[in-house]
Amino acid sequence: MTATIHILIWVLACAVAAPLWVLSIQCLLGLLPARRRAADGQDTPSLVVLVPAHNEEAVIATTLVSLNQALPQSAKIVVIADNCTDQTAQIARDHGTVVIERQDPVNRGKGFALAAGLASLEQSPPDPPGVVIIVDADCTVTPTTLTDLARTALATGRPVQGVYLLAAPDKRDPKAVVAAFAFLIKNQARPRGMDLLGLPIPLTGSGMAFTYALLKQANLATGNIVEDLALGLELTEQGHGPVLCDAARITGTLPSEDTAAVTQHTRWEHGYLSTLLTRSPALLFKGLFTLRPKLIAAAIDLAVPPLSLLVIGSLAALGFTAVIGWWITAPGPACLLALSLALTTLALLLAWARFGRAAIPFSAALAIPGYILWKLPIYLKFLRGPEKTWVRTDRGDAAHNNHGPNATPGTHGKSTSDG
Repeated sequence: MTATIHILIWVLACAVAAPLWVLSIQCLLGLLPARRRAADGQDTPSLVVLVPAHNEEAVIATTLVSLNQALPQSAKIVVIADNCTDQTAQIARDHGTVVIERQDPVNRGKGFALAAGLASLEQSPPDPPGVVIIVDADCTVTPTTLTDLARTALATGRPVQGVYLLAAPDKRDPKAVVAAFAFLIKNQARPRGMDLLGLPIPLTGSGMAFTYALLKQANLATGNIVEDLALGLELTEQGHGPVLCDAARITGTLPSEDTAAVTQHTRWEHGYLSTLLTRSPALLFKGLFTLRPKLIAAAIDLAVPPLSLLVIGSLAALGFTAVIGWWITAPGPACLLALSLALTTLALLLAWARFGRAAIPFSAALAIPGYILWKLPIYLKFLRGPEKTWVRTDRGDAAHNNHGPNATPGTHGKSTSDG
């Protein structure tokens, strides 16, 4: 009996330690210089920027100003006003962009909007080899982001993801600052590590670039609440694993209202966990059966739970294995978990020092326990029944009166778990 318990707690410890080691290795590798993609001076291909938008009148103007400042000559922006009931379409027209208005109360969401936008290009596609870039309607970009993304897509022939980060709307809100750090780990530190090894990275939603020919083959018109993640996995299975363009920067803002934040995080976390449970085993088996290391790597990366859930599970497993190990005099499993948690903590601290020190004060670490407890009901709700439908996050009054870069974002298709 004791031997069986000993084996079981070793299995538990190894199962929990594995994602901790994956995350740690990714973050530590991410500290190294990023891979160089498109060389300076390379020609910029013909490109189109698709901007899916649903009731984004509070922020669409800021986004379009940012995009126009970064837009190369002869390139164009297409805004897809999807099921809008506000002035999104008119504001976009006022900024000189092409606007497609779409009304379909059944087939709603980012995937359907993008499919409509791509279909509109059939009459006037970008000149071969053309590139299509997707930017959410509540984001801003740096002046070279569109050029960097387009050149990288042309140079690699693969999907490209820029570094997409979400900022805290108020740096005095510790919970929002911790959430911003979790996004930094998920969308910058870990992808840098994967990309350094030449492995496919996840698509994180905004700041994605594709050759026009490749995107035409993709299945965009879906109601998946994590459509960007699903699209990246689909393309990886087809042999077109996404790469990182570290020079490209896309920035959004986390929701400022607590209710809105819960709604948004629920959709992100539930969508990611559902995809993890359904797709990761299938990808792993397919990768092993077909001897495709990149598919195996994508499955392993997907199998790392959101950071808050990983911490909760690891601490619970550490406590359990410590108690059982003391009872049967088998400290090994608890020691493995303690070592894994220590390594993960070190990797996260180094990633913060490398990427987040300027924007994320170290004092925010004091809010981590409260942030994790705030997320706990979201995970308990997943056990009762995961969120499966797209629901737009409410903005709050401040957003409606703020058209600046710190306006609270909408969530037309934001789907990435925050680490």
